[in-house]
Formats: sequence, C-alpha cells, structure tokens
Amino acid sequence: MMARRFSPPRMSISLASANDPVPAFLGGGGEMGERIRRFPWHEHPLGPPAQWPTALQMAVSLCLNSSFPTAIYWGQDMHLLYNDAWSVIPAEKHPGALGRTAAEVWPDIWHIIEGQLRHVLTTGEGLALYEQLLPMERGGKPRETWWNYSFTAIRHVDGAVGGVFNQGNDTTELVLGRRQRQVEIERWRELFRQAPAPVALLHGPAHVFEFANDAYLRLVGLRDVVGKPVREALPEIESQGFFAILDRVYSSGQPYVGTAANVKLQRSADAAPEDRILDFVCQPVLDNAGRVESIFVQATDVTDRARAEASLRTSAWQLGEERARLAVLVEAEQRAQRSLHLLNQNLEALVAARTTELSTAMAEQRAMIDRLRAMFETSFIFQGFMSPGGTLLDANAASLEVIRSRLDEVVGRPFWDTPWFHGTPGIAEEVHRAVQTAAGGQRVQQVIELDLPVGRRRFDLSLRPVLNARREVIGIVPEAIDITGR
Repeated sequence: MMARRFSPPRMSISLASANDPVPAFLGGGGEMGERIRRFPWHEHPLGPPAQWPTALQMAVSLCLNSSFPTAIYWGQDMHLLYNDAWSVIPAEKHPGALGRTAAEVWPDIWHIIEGQLRHVLTTGEGLALYEQLLPMERGGKPRETWWNYSFTAIRHVDGAVGGVFNQGNDTTELVLGRRQRQVEIERWRELFRQAPAPVALLHGPAHVFEFANDAYLRLVGLRDVVGKPVREALPEIESQGFFAILDRVYSSGQPYVGTAANVKLQRSADAAPEDRILDFVCQPVLDNAGRVESIFVQATDVTDRARAEASLRTSAWQLGEERARLAVLVEAEQRAQRSLHLLNQNLEALVAARTTELSTAMAEQRAMIDRLRAMFETSFIFQGFMSPGGTLLDANAASLEVIRSRLDEVVGRPFWDTPWFHGTPGIAEEVHRAVQTAAGGQRVQQVIELDLPVGRRRFDLSLRPVLNARREVIGIVPEAIDITGR
C-alpha cells in the first residue's frame, strides 16, 4: 500500500475575529502561540479555545511556554497542538500539522506510535522510550531517525484521560555516530589482532581481558584468556609481582615501563613454566571523566636478544680475565716478552673473531626481524580490505600496480566492479558470489585467471571473513598469490 502524502487541512483560511478575546492561557508561545491564536478553531472539532476543557487549557499553556520540544494529542482522534521547539520535528509538514489528527500527520510511523498513544489514552499509564527507531518521511523519502520521547496522560478534574502530553528530542546523530565509532573500533581491533607485537586490553580493577591479539595469545600458549581476570587467566605470574604493577597503574593512572623483565610463562597446558624475557608497557586508558577504566598492555619478547647480550657480557668478562692474567705474566716474566706478545696477538684475534661472530649473529637477527616484518606487512602479494557488503576500503601497492590504478580510484566501489575484473568476461559475477559467501562467514579460496593491463595472469584467490568477538562478520580480506606459470 502506498503511503498517503501529507496535505494541509481542507478548511477555510479565515482567521479568528479580531474582536474575539484571546484566552489568557494562550498568551506568549512565540510563533506557534501566534498561529494557535489565529487558527480558525470555530471550524475545528475542538471548537473555540475559550470552550476547551480546563485540562487542555493548562496543558497548552505549559506546552507553549516550554523551551523543550512539546506536543499535545487531544481527544480520541488525537488532534495535534505543539510549540516552537517541536515544530522542526514534522519537518515540511509544519505548519500544516497544527490541528490535524495524529493519523493524518504521521502516516509513515503510525504503525509504531498508534499503539503507544492508544495505551496511554486507555490506561492512563505514561510511556518513556529511548533511541526508538522512527522511519519518518523527510523530503519525500523515508529516513531512519532515532528519538528519546515520552507520552504522558493529560487528565480531567475527574481523573479521566483527555489527551497525551508528548516531549522528546532527536538522537539520530548520536546513534549514527555511535554506530560509526563501533565500525571503527572493530576495524582497529582487527588491525591490533594482526599486529606482530603482543597486545592486550585489561578492563576494570579486576583486570579482565577484554582483548588479546594473536601474538599475545601465542606468547601465553594460546590459552583462552578473553573474558577472564588476569589472576585466573595467568595464575603462574601471581608470585612475580605483575599483579601489583597492574593494580598500581589502575589506581594511580601512571604508566609503567618494564625493561628486560624475567617472566615465567606456561606456554602449554602440560608444560612447566618457561623463562622468558620481556620489554613491556602498561598504559592506563581513561574514560570521558578522566578515570582509569582499562589498561593497554604491549609486550615485546626479547629473550633471544637478551641471551645474546648475556653471552656478549660473558665473553667480555672472560676477555678481561685473560688480559689480567697476561698483565701478571708480563710483569713477572720480562724475558718472555716475545712469547707474551704473540699470546696477546692471539687473544686479540680471538676477541676480534668473537666480536665478529656476535656482530654477525646480531646482524642476522636484525635481518630476520626485517624479513619477518616485511612478510607481515605484505602478507600475500595482493591484499585488501572490504566491508561485509563488498565495498572496497583499502588495497596494498602491489595489487594497485597490476591494474595501474591509484587507491582513490578503487576505494568505495564494489570489489567485483573494480579494474581487476573489468577485462575478464563473466568473472565479476563469479567474484560477487564469492563475496556473498564470505559475507556469510565462510572462507572462499579458488583459482582464477584475469586479463589485466600487465597481461593474462593466474591467481590463487582467497576471501577471508573477519569476525569480531561475537562471531559477526565485520569485514572481508581479499588476498591473492600470482601463480602464473605454475
């Protein structure tokens, strides 16, 4: 059924007589006060204002002189009166909404509010609703709007309900803003989850794991820590002083930096605690009132580096001992200068060799770290990120290079409607179906051939759904490896 378009009331435009006295309760009220005073009420079912019931007169006076958006629905037909602050709510229906019935003014949301209004009129019980979705028509199109509002019974002297007193405000921007922030939070959570450094977020004074990324879970032996207090999740660190550090950061609001801390961690359920050496930061996270609500923990496992440094210090100590012994021999045996000189040369060569070995080892470690970081940053040769609906949000440089496009030329478009698939007939529909499968939570992997500006290439394509803690799909990661010629 098509919704009826709103039209002004079909009545004469004649104004109330200038000689008619204005009832005292209609004084003030700005623009709407003037409109109500000039309205041809003698042609309206409510009749002249001077004859209105006392309860309605008092409600209208309160409505007109309120700075809060206020409206009145009077009688079983719920004829509408409202103040200046409320006049923006019906949008283009204002000022024609004055005096009309609620059903005429609100055909777009009548299926929602009719039952609420009837309930108040019938029972006299008020209603308060928060962030209620009302798909109001704006500019000829239904739009999502959210509201906090209340319906309160207006009673006659004898206690009977004569109408409904309505106050409320628009919370649409708040709801949409919160929704957008949640999307950003989920995306940042996914980025932190894939970060190479162990990261966790501990909430409240009990330090409950709210989030732990993959690297952190690997550090603690892939234990299921999320949702558990740290004392329960990692009982082996209770005697190592870390609980006291977390309590101090939470109570003081001051960060704590630990360097080369010795930690015993149980890396698997059936294994004894293992010695690890960590650099870590405990950073307090504040709420809007400036109070600590969580602690952000970032750790770096420096066990291998620390052991290499310890080996270097041991070698340096050994070298010092050797030099001391040589000095004694030189002083005691002057006649053995030549022998001692040769021995010292050998020792210097040994030191140089050991130093070279250590430098080589450190360089190899740095190179290995660089390779791991490069592998992490690039992952697959071609990689991107899209919304659950398939809109492309990001792509790496390698994937853009093969289609000779910039990021701003593909972002915001459906993944299957991008230059990667334009040159290959029928592939866009196949990719579209694969995206829909991934949006349902199922990983897709298949081999495809594409005609690209760089020639015909063959790829192992994967569409991996990204899930949040509630197992909801918040994005899709497209990844591809060029297997041409394999």
